[in-house]
Amino acid sequence: KLMSENNYKKAGTFYLVGNVFNKGIAFLTVPVFTRILSTSDYGIVTTYNSWIGILSMIMGFALHMSIRMASVDYKEKIDDFMSTIVMFTSITSAVMIAIAFVCIKVFHIDINLSLVIICMMHAYATATIEDYSSYLMMQYRYKRRTALMILPNFISVVVSIITIKLILKTNLYLGRIIPTATITTIFGIMIVILVLRKGKIQIKREYIRYAMAISAPLIFHGIALNILSQSDRIMITALADSSQTGIYSLIYNFSMIATVITTTLEGVWVPWFINKLKEGSRKEIGVVAKDYIHLMTYAMSCLLLVAPEVVKILANKNYWEGISIIPPVVLANYVIFAYSLYVNIEHYYKKTPYITINTIIAAVSNIILNFIFIPKFGYVAAAYTTLASYVISFALHSRYAKKLEPDLYPLKQFIIPLSHLLVITVMFYLFKEQFVVRWALMIVYVLLMAFRERYRLKIYFPEIHFFRKAHK
Repeated sequence: KLMSENNYKKAGTFYLVGNVFNKGIAFLTVPVFTRILSTSDYGIVTTYNSWIGILSMIMGFALHMSIRMASVDYKEKIDDFMSTIVMFTSITSAVMIAIAFVCIKVFHIDINLSLVIICMMHAYATATIEDYSSYLMMQYRYKRRTALMILPNFISVVVSIITIKLILKTNLYLGRIIPTATITTIFGIMIVILVLRKGKIQIKREYIRYAMAISAPLIFHGIALNILSQSDRIMITALADSSQTGIYSLIYNFSMIATVITTTLEGVWVPWFINKLKEGSRKEIGVVAKDYIHLMTYAMSCLLLVAPEVVKILANKNYWEGISIIPPVVLANYVIFAYSLYVNIEHYYKKTPYITINTIIAAVSNIILNFIFIPKFGYVAAAYTTLASYVISFALHSRYAKKLEPDLYPLKQFIIPLSHLLVITVMFYLFKEQFVVRWALMIVYVLLMAFRERYRLKIYFPEIHFFRKAHK
């Protein structure tokens, strides 16, 4: 066994702390930034972040995905593998930045050159951090990975607030963009130095061929996935206005509460899943996955019931109209979680071209739907078109994954969880203005689900006296 049960719990605890702290910083500072930035400035910042997501996938060649399997196939040479990956990414990124600089100068493109260079450096550093995070995950170095989750965001938030409040008078969005890009780039450079010191400073063709065979198709997958998740904001800014982008982005930032749980568990789930599947322990995967699905369902249901009050705490009244799109946004996050279970199967069998094709289909569907409906209904349409596109992605990934592993994650396993979410969604709209009713429903729901799952809770949390007593 690579890890004992106790170590899995430790890793899970560290990832939980890291994600809660990391997302908590972002979440708790939303009220700060929505008050010190206009809805337009806030919309520009989120649009910039959308470009970072797309560019980091292009400049990093999605190589972080190859590190998962390289940690198994090149277990004894993984440090040398990492060195090659980092060197390759650094050189190609430098070439891309140089090309962008020359093109803007030669063709006199009307764009802020400094901001473009900052954006590309930020994207390169983000890709490098993602590579190293995948390496730490597969090495079970959960303390370092947790630190990497926390520090860049924490420092950049503090510096951004100081910059906006004390230094800038106009173009306040730069006070969020420049500090974040600078801090991220510093961490990226530190990682490059750390990796090169540990491995051989070289670019080995064998490693590049291996990595690109897995990751090259995923470049388009990553771009498509970022388009799927981020194009809404870019298109709302283009087809409506940046103020609507700000409102829409606030609601999506609210949904980060849900991603705390998914990203926490995924950090433990992915290496555990890969090793269990390699051992042939499909029955064990199925049992744990059922509990995983139930946990996410309960979390999303509770989140829906308390959401309006949380949004009102996060931002002033200029943003409150966005409360109506909370259900499709939360449901979209749930669908992302659900289809990622099937994507992990496709990754294990290295069927990355199929992952890419399925994601591109969903992304193109999203763009088409956005072009049709955003001009008519604004950001509200974007919430529903995104949900529809994720449902398409779920259908495509689950269909192909069932060909690879017919017995894993039967679709009927999602029937009861989805019925929970649909009922809770109806309750949300019926009692949107009656917070006492919704919170009371949430408390009753939690108590009922805790009673229903008391035997499973006893298994996962045997140290809690209440569950030991309930089990007896």
